[in-house]
Amino acid sequence: MQVLDFLLSGGVFMWMIVLCSQAAAGIAIHRFVSLRRETVMPRKVEAALERADELIVQGDYSGVQSIVSRSQTPLGRIGRVALSPTHRTREEAAVAVEAIAREEVVKLQTGLAALEVIITIAPLLGLLGTVSGLVNVFDTLGQEGADASDPTAIAAGIAMALNTTIAGLAVAVPVVIVHSYFSKRIESMAVRMEVLMAKVLHAFHRHGGSELEEKEKTPDDFLASRKSDLFS
Repeated sequence: MQVLDFLLSGGVFMWMIVLCSQAAAGIAIHRFVSLRRETVMPRKVEAALERADELIVQGDYSGVQSIVSRSQTPLGRIGRVALSPTHRTREEAAVAVEAIAREEVVKLQTGLAALEVIITIAPLLGLLGTVSGLVNVFDTLGQEGADASDPTAIAAGIAMALNTTIAGLAVAVPVVIVHSYFSKRIESMAVRMEVLMAKVLHAFHRHGGSELEEKEKTPDDFLASRKSDLFS
C-alpha cells in the first residue's frame, strides 16, 4: 500500500517514470541475453580464427572456413568476409571487413540509444512532476479560506511533490550503470574482433589469399581444371 500511495502521489508524471523504468528493464534483459559471449563470439570460432595462421600452414584452410561459415554470429559473419576468396588483395579485404564490422557493432548497440533517452528524461519527468506538485500546493494555499499558517500541511504537500524527483533519480541511476556496462562490453568485444581480423587477414593473404582454395583441391579436381584450361 505504501508503494501504491507513493506512485499515486506523483500523478501522471509518476506513471510516465514507471513506464520508463519498465522499458529500461526490458531493454536491459534483452541486451543481457543478446550480448552473451557465445551469442557474439563463440569460443570455437574465436579459437579457429586465433589459430588461422597455424591451421592454414597445416593445409586446413577449408577447416577454418567451414567453422566460420556455420556460425551465424557477428564474429562468424565478419570472419566469412575476411576469409572470402573474392577479395584479391589484403587492402580490398580490409575495407570489406571494416564495413561489415561497423554494421555488426551498430547491431550490438541496439537499445543503447533508448537507454540514453531514459537516462535523460527520467530525472526531467521527476523535476516536472515536482514543480507541478508545488504549483498545486501553493495554488491551494492561495485559495480563499485556506489555512496558510499550517506548516504541517505545507510540508506534507511539498514532500508529496518531491516524490517524483526521487522516482526519476531512482530510475536514472541504475540505468546509467547498465548503459555503461553494455557500452564497455561492446567496446571490449569490438576490440577483440578487430585483433582477430587483423591476424586472419595477415595469415590468409600471407599464404596465398584467394589461391588457397585452388591449393586445397583434390588431384582429380586439379587435373580437371588443367584439362579445361588446355582445351579452352
